[in-house]
Amino acid sequence: MKKKHLLITLLLLFTLLVMAACSQGDSGNENEPAATDAETTTEQEETPTEEAMPEEEPEAEPEEEAMDFSAILLPKFLGILVFDQAYEGALEAAEELGTADSLEFLGPTPENSVEGQIEIVTTAATQGVDAIMISNNAGDQLAPAAQAAIDAGVTVVTWDSPIPSAEGEQLFIAQVDFDETGKVMADMALSILGEEGGQFAILSASPDAANQNAWIAAMEEVLETDDTYASLELLDIVYGNDESEESYNQALALVDQYPDMDLIMAPTTVGIAAAAKAMQDEGLCDTVKVSGLGLPAEMVSFTLNGCAPEFALWSFVDLGYLTYHAAYALGTGMIEAEPGATFDAGRMGTFTIEEDPTRDNGLRVLMGPFTVYNADNVESAAGPQEETAEPEPEEEAEAEETMETIVAEPGEAISAILLPKFLGILVFDQAHTGAMEAAEELGAGDGLEFLGPTPENSVEGQIEIVTTAATQGVDAIMISNNAGDQLAPAAQAALDAGVTVVTWDSPIPSAEGEQVFIAQVDFDETGKVMADMALSILGDEGGQFAILSASPDAANQNAWIAALEEVLETDDTYASLELLDIVYGNDESEESYNQALALVDQYPDIDLIMAPTTVGIAAAAKAMQDEGLCDTVKVSGLGLPAEMVSFTLNGCAPEFALWSFIDLGYLTYYVSYLLATGQMEVAEGVTFEAGRMGTYTIELDPTRDSGFRVLMGPFTVYTADNVEAAAQ
Repeated sequence: MKKKHLLITLLLLFTLLVMAACSQGDSGNENEPAATDAETTTEQEETPTEEAMPEEEPEAEPEEEAMDFSAILLPKFLGILVFDQAYEGALEAAEELGTADSLEFLGPTPENSVEGQIEIVTTAATQGVDAIMISNNAGDQLAPAAQAAIDAGVTVVTWDSPIPSAEGEQLFIAQVDFDETGKVMADMALSILGEEGGQFAILSASPDAANQNAWIAAMEEVLETDDTYASLELLDIVYGNDESEESYNQALALVDQYPDMDLIMAPTTVGIAAAAKAMQDEGLCDTVKVSGLGLPAEMVSFTLNGCAPEFALWSFVDLGYLTYHAAYALGTGMIEAEPGATFDAGRMGTFTIEEDPTRDNGLRVLMGPFTVYNADNVESAAGPQEETAEPEPEEEAEAEETMETIVAEPGEAISAILLPKFLGILVFDQAHTGAMEAAEELGAGDGLEFLGPTPENSVEGQIEIVTTAATQGVDAIMISNNAGDQLAPAAQAALDAGVTVVTWDSPIPSAEGEQVFIAQVDFDETGKVMADMALSILGDEGGQFAILSASPDAANQNAWIAALEEVLETDDTYASLELLDIVYGNDESEESYNQALALVDQYPDIDLIMAPTTVGIAAAAKAMQDEGLCDTVKVSGLGLPAEMVSFTLNGCAPEFALWSFIDLGYLTYYVSYLLATGQMEVAEGVTFEAGRMGTYTIELDPTRDSGFRVLMGPFTVYTADNVEAAAQ
């Protein structure tokens, strides 16, 4: 047995020696000269094969597969253009890294921002998400949920706005140096007001926004410590909660509270646009300027007309892009969150993690830089305006000859949403009645849904509904827009997802994300109709009047008011009419009622309240009736006969006007059905039949810089002679 073991051992040793020798022979000696061409040729000729053996190609190394990486980009809340831009940048980075399918853009509504962010972070910690990227709007209230996420293995990166204590945050992606922001705002204030300086107030987002608070603190420190800014006096800090309407009202309240104020500084893209619009609407741009942080696309008109001569910002697309690259590098273990660690961020280059000098704790990556915008560069930054070439007369004639009227083929099943400004308003219920009538005619009644937000959540609610529709396979959505251009990104996303997007009653001002607008009447004509009714009620001697509108974001109301103002300025027929003020009741009865009474208190010589809103006109008429003022203060505008009949007969509202909302809903559905089923495309000159309402033509919208419209019409003016019959 021992001999056998010895023999096996010797054989193994011999085998190992042979293998070692072969290995040395194969590897060769790099110091030996290479064989000459002649030697190589001779060896090949001596090879006894009829055909040369093909050389074996080395096996290709397998391509590196993208790592699985699921992430959430969490903005302060949905519906803000800069956050949509950040998502655009994050998605670009995710596509480069091969993980775009696992990136989710998820956020709360504005009125639920703090609790909503905490809930989303808490949920993420339990659902196996690899990373969450947060623009924090909850201050240190978010820290426990963020820390729980880290403890569960989630990578937590903040961007735009950090967690002040840095608890629960691995890294903050800072758009700019927060201390520098204070100086930039102070420099702009001094540039606008001149060396003599002046008084200004700050209109911020919310008290919990860490970025806003840091920028304001930095500005206050600059004002206190640098004599360069000694002529600037900070009066107050107020908050608009990054909601357009609230910010608009806060800006006006500042003007009322501080009559000598020279400037409103708003370090928020929502606030600066709302403040500029408020100053523009009140004709105050010569006395109260606006500055801060804004988007060129939203601020271009206010900069060119002098309301907001200077403002600043950075690229939110780049911020989202850099944030995703940082989160990916941390989440996949490529880097650790520690000072000095560097990483590659694609097209943006290399960045280094550093201690955050603006907080007691925490790490940051600094992006930068600022860009200051003024009349010299804002137009190019805002992007080119869409222009539509006018056809040559011969081409126009040929098109008219060949254009056929499109008649709808019924029976195609489509799912559609009729989205009013909000629920609970009779005219919108009437529009639904008309839309349902059309849907039943076309055999698609089962697929029509009447869905809308509540009045107090109108803007955010509309954005949320449109955003959701884009992901749920809806064929068409028909929108009476109450969110201005804030709705445009969500509407464009719906279009990109294949949803037909039609507006009615109130369009998207820029027409972005909208295929066609169904206009109840010509908006310019509306201004003249209101001026005519005012003159008819007050007589040739005219008088003073104020406008009670719906909301600052209602595109239809704004267009009608602008048309009325133009008529008053350009037509001597109306020279005796004096417009005192424009106020907003938010299309809520109680608020409109109170605004009407406030107008009477503020302007004791007022003769008329003009309300181009069915809610506002009824509320104003009731207020005048309740106060016994119908003999001295009349009411007019746009109203429903059924709601206005008693006020017209008792003389409180002698005249008012409107169109049929049933017809408006009916026409809107017909257009949407034709587009959604592919039976019609949007183009100038396209003609179609709309059931019982007859033939209509798509045209360029003359009341906006871009966009198409279908014009319904006409107006009906109601008086004591016809209101009872119309009300029945």
